[in-house]
Amino acid sequence: MLKFIDHVKTSMKGTLAIPALFATMIAVVLVFGAASAVMADSEEGAKSYKRHWAVPIGDATGSLEITEETSKSELKDQAKSLDELDLSDYPDITKVRLGKAVNDKDQYFLVWKLMSVDHDEESDTRIKTIYVLDAGTGEPLLDEPIKKEGGCGYKNKSETTKTSA
Repeated sequence: MLKFIDHVKTSMKGTLAIPALFATMIAVVLVFGAASAVMADSEEGAKSYKRHWAVPIGDATGSLEITEETSKSELKDQAKSLDELDLSDYPDITKVRLGKAVNDKDQYFLVWKLMSVDHDEESDTRIKTIYVLDAGTGEPLLDEPIKKEGGCGYKNKSETTKTSA
């Protein structure tokens, strides 16, 4: 009789474990399926993580407009190369890349973004300066560069102390 009770206990564990495992798997699939659908949905015109920041250029217009018929990648072939740009007026540039700019009329243009980063010792703040050039002509689109302050500056790690053991 004890063998029969042990057999029933063992078979009950197995029969309960399989449905519980199956139900757990279904719950995980449903949660991830619903979450990905919610994350993928966005209202028309809403910014999503795939859109890159477009530089505001006010009233200016560029020569290479990004439209529904043309994409940024299609216009890259028409853009001036870095070798063709006169960068002598921008000696402290640390990063150069093609990007997009938007004017007040909500038109998008292919531009060269030239960036430099300075460090303010007093406030320990990084200051990023962005120059915007028309990708087709190489001419500046803004009278003044865009300046952004923020973030912590460059700290000398030899002067810092460890806070963890």
